[in-house]
Amino acid sequence: MRIDLGQSFRIGMTIVGTTIGAGFASGREIWEFFGSYGEEGRFGILLSMALYFAVSVIILHIGWKKRTQHYSEVLRAVIGPRMARYFDGYVILSLLTSVLVMVAGSGATLEQWNGSFTLGTLLMAAAVVLVLFFDLKGILSLNTALMPTLAAILIIVCLQALWSGGETAGLIENEPENPLLPVWPSAITYAAFNMVSLLAVLSTMGSQIRHPAEIWIACLLGVSCLAVLAGLYNASLLQVSHLISQYNIPLFALIRDYSTIWNLTISLVLWFAIYTTAVSNMHGLVFRLADRFPLPRWAAGLVIMAVLVPLSQWGFVPLVQFLYPLYGVLNLFLFTLFLLYPFSEER
Repeated sequence: MRIDLGQSFRIGMTIVGTTIGAGFASGREIWEFFGSYGEEGRFGILLSMALYFAVSVIILHIGWKKRTQHYSEVLRAVIGPRMARYFDGYVILSLLTSVLVMVAGSGATLEQWNGSFTLGTLLMAAAVVLVLFFDLKGILSLNTALMPTLAAILIIVCLQALWSGGETAGLIENEPENPLLPVWPSAITYAAFNMVSLLAVLSTMGSQIRHPAEIWIACLLGVSCLAVLAGLYNASLLQVSHLISQYNIPLFALIRDYSTIWNLTISLVLWFAIYTTAVSNMHGLVFRLADRFPLPRWAAGLVIMAVLVPLSQWGFVPLVQFLYPLYGVLNLFLFTLFLLYPFSEER
């Protein structure tokens, strides 16, 4: 059977789009999980991306083999029907709150430019529901179109920061914030933290895969892109480590001397990064809920957004500070079970 490289590229970009949300694109995730450990952070990125590659291959392989339609079917294959019922509710809650954070992130981004927080949340809600009209083809097309552009802009910013920072690198001593802690637990937690979103969207793509080689190509492409971005981002942030504490969004420490037009462009990059993650999470959510509620997927998304937009008024930063560490720890158990799945006797 012929290998569809175009499909591999689309799935690879979906892996990137699912991962590069508000936390990654803003630099906050990269700094907290890797940059704060100093030079050791680069080894943490390699470990994290290796684990991320493994779990992506496992999810897609299960989806391809069993032709799954949503994440619950993948969960049943890995942990059995009984445990899957309990984790099903947890994943639904995790996806809901993740979309909630992205909606609040959109409001916060618009607020940075003296706009309305509420208008920003409504804009995100409308844009996410719009993509749901096009089902799986919509999300694949969205990530294929946006991810190369967003990745290129982030790479340009990082390379510029490294180039300009090279002149003063020797004058500033980069002391890690966590000098006594090893980086590997943080690397594992980061990979686990992103797993639920990945599970939600990749589990719907089993029927789209024609040849198992497409899985390996897609995962290698997607994770390699993430590894390059994370590595460059980490190195760039280390150049301005003395400024990180002054910015809620570390990315703005890198572009502090840029023109207004460039700052606006970077803000748009942030918004689209938030958008692609929100779409991925909502996509996985409505595919799962389609079994329980006889509604078109766009209608289910509209109902969900009607609930989440008012809740987003709690604010972006409080939501991130409360939810992200919690899910990072809770996902570790599920992440471990997925990594052990290839070694189980029953496939």
